[in-house]
Amino acid sequence: MGRSSTQRDLTAHTTSIRCTTELLDGMTALVWDFGDYHSPIRRAWRELGSTAAQNKKWIKGVQDADPFLVPYSIAVTVLQQITDGYVYLDKYLAFMVTLNPVEPETLKTVFTYLEGIVRRVPLDEIPFMDQPTLARLVADVAPQERSLAENILQSEDGKPASPDGWAYEAVKWHVAKKLAAKPFLDRAVEPVREPYEAANGKTQLRTVDWKPSDNVAAVQYRPISNGDLIAWEQPIGPIFANLAHPVDLGEADKARPENPTRGQVQYAMSRLSVKMATYTAEPNPVLNLNAHIRRVNNTVIHASTVLVDQGADRPLLSVSLDGRGLRQTNKHALEILAKMDADRSSLNAIEERVTDERNRLNLKDENGKRIDILTPPPGSIRPTMPKTDSFAVGTGPGIYHLSLLREHVERSFGDTASLLDLKSKGNVFGKRAHEPTTAAEEKEKRQKKKDGEYVDLVGKPSPEGIRRSIKEAGYDKLRILCLWYQDATLTRMIHGLAHTYGLDPHDIDPGPDGEDTYPLADGIEAVFCNAEALLEHGPGTQRAADAQKITGKFAGPDVLLAAWCETEIPVRGEEHEGMKSAEVKAALAENDAKHQVVREFAKTVVPSQFLVGREYDPFTKTFSTVKKPAKAFEDHRVHMGLLDLYRSCGVVDDRFERALYLDDDPYPLPRIAFCGIHIRKQATDYKFKGQPKRIICASAIIPSADPNGPWRMIGWSNIHPQWEHYTLAQSNFHAANYPLHTQDGEGEIQRWALAGDDVRTALQELHDELDGLPYALMIDGHASRRVWPGLHNNKQGLGEDPDDPRLWLPASGLPQSWNPISIIRMNCAQAEMPRLVAVTEKQKNGKTITVKTSSDLYYPEDRPEGHPWFLFTEPRNYGKKRHGQWKTRWRADPGKASKNADERKENELNSPWYSMTTREITPMHTREGYDRETLAVAAARLSHQALSWSDRTRYPAPLHAALQMDLGHPQYRRSAPKDPESVEILREAIGGDV
Repeated sequence: MGRSSTQRDLTAHTTSIRCTTELLDGMTALVWDFGDYHSPIRRAWRELGSTAAQNKKWIKGVQDADPFLVPYSIAVTVLQQITDGYVYLDKYLAFMVTLNPVEPETLKTVFTYLEGIVRRVPLDEIPFMDQPTLARLVADVAPQERSLAENILQSEDGKPASPDGWAYEAVKWHVAKKLAAKPFLDRAVEPVREPYEAANGKTQLRTVDWKPSDNVAAVQYRPISNGDLIAWEQPIGPIFANLAHPVDLGEADKARPENPTRGQVQYAMSRLSVKMATYTAEPNPVLNLNAHIRRVNNTVIHASTVLVDQGADRPLLSVSLDGRGLRQTNKHALEILAKMDADRSSLNAIEERVTDERNRLNLKDENGKRIDILTPPPGSIRPTMPKTDSFAVGTGPGIYHLSLLREHVERSFGDTASLLDLKSKGNVFGKRAHEPTTAAEEKEKRQKKKDGEYVDLVGKPSPEGIRRSIKEAGYDKLRILCLWYQDATLTRMIHGLAHTYGLDPHDIDPGPDGEDTYPLADGIEAVFCNAEALLEHGPGTQRAADAQKITGKFAGPDVLLAAWCETEIPVRGEEHEGMKSAEVKAALAENDAKHQVVREFAKTVVPSQFLVGREYDPFTKTFSTVKKPAKAFEDHRVHMGLLDLYRSCGVVDDRFERALYLDDDPYPLPRIAFCGIHIRKQATDYKFKGQPKRIICASAIIPSADPNGPWRMIGWSNIHPQWEHYTLAQSNFHAANYPLHTQDGEGEIQRWALAGDDVRTALQELHDELDGLPYALMIDGHASRRVWPGLHNNKQGLGEDPDDPRLWLPASGLPQSWNPISIIRMNCAQAEMPRLVAVTEKQKNGKTITVKTSSDLYYPEDRPEGHPWFLFTEPRNYGKKRHGQWKTRWRADPGKASKNADERKENELNSPWYSMTTREITPMHTREGYDRETLAVAAARLSHQALSWSDRTRYPAPLHAALQMDLGHPQYRRSAPKDPESVEILREAIGGDV
C-alpha cells in the first residue's frame, strides 16, 4: 500500500524553552556537595538508614503503626520548615540545594536530633549525647554558590552538556518564580460564522474559524516548593463554573450549597510543571513546560501530598505525608521542630485536620449510614489526589491552555526565551487495513456505522495472514477455545468471531454439549465450552485438574490452542468483613481466577485472553451483565480482546509488511528484524533482604527473506532464557514464578549490571535465530537508563568508564556482525517531551496556515548529526468532542441535566480534555550503510501499526510485545514496581493507568 509522495513544510510550536546564557543569566543556587558514593558522609547516611530499618517493629512481616522512622522523610520535612521552602535534599545524600543560606549550626542541630531519634535515644537526652558523626560531617560541608549557566550549558571543550542533579532542581525554582511574576492571561475566543444554505433550503450559520475576543481574565499562578506552579486562587469546579472569571473566593463561599453532594463541592486547580531534559545532538538542555489539572482530595488522611499556603512571601509548601491507609505528617519531624523552637504552625494545622477527620471517619447518621466527609471550601491546606474515574473535574487542561502557556512564557521571559520549534515533511505512514483509502470507501463506512452493521474499526489481521503466521510457527491449525459461563458472554463471543471472519453469527452453533468445533476459516476454528467451575473466583483447589481436562479434550497434534475466557473483577464481599483494606486486596488477588487460569493454561502452552462478562457498581453494590451492544462494531472489548489473543499466539501478519514496505517509499527499508527489550525492577519488598531481581522480557519480529512472505515473532525472558516462538516463550514465562530477591549483598549498580549481562546473552543467542539477517534493537531509554551508560545523552562521543561495572552498550563484547545495526532508544515520559501547541504549514503559494493538531514525525530544524525525532499523536478520543481546543477549564460549561433532550447541555467540566502526546525516537550507534531517518520512520510505523490495538501504541510492536508479556504474568501485580518514577514509566508506556 503506497502513500502520497507530496511533502509538506510543517513547523511544530511547543512550550519547551532552550537553555541559553541569556535565559539563565543571574540564576544561582547554594549547593552542599556531600561527595561520591564512598564518601564518609554518605556512608554514615546509609548506616543511619540501616539503623532505622532495624529499629522498626515487625508483626508477621508487616510494619507496625510507626511508619515514620525514615531518615529522609524526617529530614526533608524539617528542612522545608526551617528554610523558605526552596530546598531539595537528595535521597542518597549526594547533595543539598537551596536558594537561600542555611546556617551550619542549624544543620548540625537537625541531623543531631535526626540521628538520636533513629537510634531511639530519648528526645530530651539527644542534645547531651556524643556528637553524631553524620551531623558533624554535614555541618562541616561549606555550601558553594553555583551559577546555573556554568553548570547547565555546554562547556568549551565541546563535550555534551551534563548538568549535575542539583541544577535540575534549582532551575525549576528560578523559572517558576519568573513565570509567577506576571499574570497568566486567559483570553477567550469567539466563533467566526458564515451563512450557508442548509438541505431544507434555509440559510443557517456555521462556524468556520475562531478569533480572540476582548474577554481576558488575569490568573495568578503561585510557585510550589517542588518547582511547579499552581493557580491557587482560581479553583475549577461546579461551584466556581457559574461565577465570574477570575473567581472571587468570597463569592464562592456564598455560592456553596447548604446541603451539597460530594460532586458539587469537588474542585481542582490548574498546575504548571517545569522539567529540564537533554536530547542527543542538542548542545544544551531544554526546559519542558506542561499544563495539568491537580485535583483536591476531600480528606488529608487519604492523601499522600498536601499543599500548604504559608504566605505570599514563601512558595506554597508541598508536604509529603507518611503512613499506609490513614496518613499524617511525620511525627518525628514535629518533635525536632518543637525542640528547635521552629515555626511548625503549618504542620500543626495539618495535624489538627488529621485528628478531626479521624474522629469523623466512622460517624454514622440516624439510619446507620456512614457520613461522607465532603471537600471543604478552598483554604490554606489542600490535599491532592491522583487520577480517578469519578470526579467533578475531568483530567487534562486541553491544547488551548498550552498555547496560552507559550504566550505566557514569551511575556515572562521576553527575548531571553528561545522556544523550541520542530519541522516535519508530513505523513510517513501508509493507510492501515481498517482505514478507507477513497472517498467512496469512507462514505460506505459511515453508512454501515449508521445502519449498525459491522465495520472493522480495529484493524483485524486477515484470516489468511493469521493462518500463514501460525503455519510459519510450526502449527497446522489455530483452535480458539471460548470458555464462558453466562449466555450473554457466549453471544458476544460468537458475534465477535463471526464478524471478524465474515460469517453470519446465526450460523454458528456451539452445539448442545459444547464439544463441537466450528470452522471459522481455513486452518482456524472455534470451540464454545461452558466452564463456570474453572472460571469462578476462589481458592480453586480443582482448577488445575479442570484446566487439564479442557486442554486434554481439545488439544491435538500441530494445533495451537488459545483460550478466550470470561471473567469479572473480584470485589469485596461478606467474607471479607472485619478485614483491613490491605488484607482484602491480598485476598482478592489470591482468589482471582484469572491469574490462576493464566498459570494453568501456560503450563500446557495455551495462551489466554479474558473478556469481562459482569461489571460491579460500587454505589449500588450490584453486578450487571455486559450485553451485546445494538451496533455490531461497538463491542470494543470483544474486538480488542481478539487482537490481544492473536498477539499472544505470535501472529505477525501482512499488516506489518504493508506498514514497513510501502510502494514508492521515500524511506526504503532493507529486510531487517526488530528486537524489543523490556526491563524493569521488581517491587522492593522489605520482607526480603537484598536487591530485587530485574525482570527482562524480549521479543523479535522477523520478516520473511523475500517480500510478502510469512513473518515470525519469537520471545525470550530471563526466567526462561531461550529464544522460542512467542507463544511458547510467553507460556514458559507465565508458568514460572518471578524470582525472589537476591541476598548476596550486591547493590543497585551490580543488579543493573547483571541485567545488562542477561541482555547481552539474549542478543548473542538471537544471532543464531536470524540466520544472518541484520536487526535493530529497541529499548525504552528512560526505563533502562541505569543499565547501559553508553546510551546516555551526556556520554555520546565519549569513551567507556573503566570503573563502571556495567556494559557500555547492550551488545558490548560481541562480534561486530552480531551487534544490532542500530539501537533505537524510545522515550514516552511526557514530562521529558516537548508539548505541542500548534502546527503551522507553509504552502506552495507562500501563505502560512495554522493546523491545530498533528500526528506526524518531527525533527529539529537544523538537523544536527545524531538528533532525535519526535512523534506527535492525536489522542484517540480527541477528535470526538475536541474539548479544550478553544477554551480553558476555567471557562468549561458545567452543563445541564434535563429529561428534555432539547434543553440538555453536555457537562464539559467533568469530561477529559486532551492534548497531543509525544514520544522520542532516537536511533543511536547506527552502523554505516543504514540511514537513521529510515530507522526512525520504521519505529514510528511499528507504533502506528499496532499488534493488538486499533490505534498507535506508545511502544513499537516488538517492544510492546515484550512489555505485554510481563504485564500478563499472573504475579505481575504483586511484583509491579511501587515507586512513582517506575509507575509513571509503565503508565506512559501503556497509555493509561497501570
